[in-house]
Amino acid sequence: MFILGNFLIGLGYSLRVLINIEMFFIVISAVLSWFSYYSNVQSIYYYFQSIADIIEKPIRKLIPRIGPVDISPMVAIVVLVFFDRFLIQSIIELGYYIK
Repeated sequence: MFILGNFLIGLGYSLRVLINIEMFFIVISAVLSWFSYYSNVQSIYYYFQSIADIIEKPIRKLIPRIGPVDISPMVAIVVLVFFDRFLIQSIIELGYYIK
């Protein structure tokens, strides 16, 4: 059973790293959106935005813009933190319990 426990622990920590990377891309994309009008920043912005859109596109369909303000990055980060603290933490603790 310790093999299954170690697998769940490793899976949980790997998913946690992926969630943290996605949150990093969302924050950098939001900051670069303020400077996307400059030509030298535009290509970097589109790269970060394409990665951040994995989470933000479904949220934008549910929550429209409020005037010029897009709150989908904030909602995406809250959803990712919820998944990290609830789902991923449960997988990790289950792995320690089985181990």
